[in-house]
Amino acid sequence: MEIEQLIEKYFDGLTTSAEEATLRHFFMSDAVPEQMRIYKPLFVYLDAEIKASKTTRPRNRKSYIIGWLSGAAACAAILIGSFFISLQRTECPRSSNYVMINGRCYSDEAIIRSAMMNSLHSVTEDGYPVSDDSSVNITEMIENQLKDFNFLIDE
Repeated sequence: MEIEQLIEKYFDGLTTSAEEATLRHFFMSDAVPEQMRIYKPLFVYLDAEIKASKTTRPRNRKSYIIGWLSGAAACAAILIGSFFISLQRTECPRSSNYVMINGRCYSDEAIIRSAMMNSLHSVTEDGYPVSDDSSVNITEMIENQLKDFNFLIDE
């Protein structure tokens, strides 16, 4: 029978497209002999896949361009956002003297004096007592440090 020969050619990979179409049409019919019904699900599946591939439209140029532009817009948004985030960092003034306290820049002497007093007093309260020697006074020590600081600011 001719169908048996086509099946052998098919499994050997030697069939043409027209011969494969003949096999698919044959197995779609109800006239399939009992000994060949084992191949019917294969050819029914192939026929359904071919029909499904013909009904799906390829991606058109407009949707390709929209996809590309949306990707480019997302990249641009990320770049612009990271630029503005980097601008929000507080930078210290480059032309004047300043002090960094807790990651922020200060050049106001009153704020610096207050921060130094708080820091030094907290150090002495946290277990590093200054000796009771009258020659060592923590306030004098701070004032001397501030004088040195004023000298640096005046330069």
